[in-house]
Amino acid sequence: MMYYKNRYYSEDLYIGMVLKDVVSGDVGVLINRYDVMADWEDDDSIYAWDILWTGPCTDGTNRNQPYTESGLLGMINAGRMEPCNVEE
Repeated sequence: MMYYKNRYYSEDLYIGMVLKDVVSGDVGVLINRYDVMADWEDDDSIYAWDILWTGPCTDGTNRNQPYTESGLLGMINAGRMEPCNVEE
């Protein structure tokens, strides 16, 4: 069950997109999109994004983080992350 309306979709994400974590205040940049299942034949694609983070809660252990595309879109659409450099 979803408690929010989808506003952003896969095609809205792009390399260089800036996201703000509204809880921590950290800011991240989408660096690379890749298919997690690329090495498995006959399986559907599951896409993920590498995000480079900076901010008050970022250190050497969490500066580079992968997120599945579906999880990332869920956080954006639920308001947990805010896109910063997109035109409304």
